[in-house]
Amino acid sequence: MGQSTAQEDHNRQAVPASQSASQASQPQQDRHSKSEPSLKGTFAAVMLLGGFIAVTWLAVFVLYLARN
Repeated sequence: MGQSTAQEDHNRQAVPASQSASQASQPQQDRHSKSEPSLKGTFAAVMLLGGFIAVTWLAVFVLYLARN
């Protein structure tokens, strides 16, 4: 009789709704107060990688057409 079920364990560990609601709004406030880093370098790297993939694909496609 001393054993607890998984549901009872879950109920004991549950956070009250009022506490979880206040914690959920806190990260949004922190996100707006800090300035976001510039992603220009990331954008350039993605564009270069995409360009390389497109050029490679086109080269293989032209090679395929030339051999048929």
